[in-house]
Amino acid sequence: MATEKVVYLTYLDAVGHHFELMLAYGEIRFGIDSPDLIKSALARPKHAAVYENADIIRQSATLCFGLIKNHPWLGGNKRTATYLMEIFLELNGYGIVYELVEIVELVLNVESDAWKVDEIENWLRERVTKI
Repeated sequence: MATEKVVYLTYLDAVGHHFELMLAYGEIRFGIDSPDLIKSALARPKHAAVYENADIIRQSATLCFGLIKNHPWLGGNKRTATYLMEIFLELNGYGIVYELVEIVELVLNVESDAWKVDEIENWLRERVTKI
């Protein structure tokens, strides 16, 4: 898949959205733990596009997986991972519909190593639509 038409999140985008999300939840434990791990996770979608010919859904799955597994934030890692995944999808013309219990199941499965990128991708394919 060509990456020229894909809108990728920047480091500053990710940090801004993380702070926005955590403040909206009234959290007091949040912020950057590892800038390099944030940047690494943000690079995953583009790498998947270039090396796997990944579409937006697969790229979204790699982003979510990388952010959950890297734990780059001081707090709110799973919430930020799913939020950034949704934003990435929206920036590229896609929406996602799910119940709260479903997204909780997704992040817990990833965190426990029960799910990898393929399982996230399959989960997304059932819930993502073009907008």
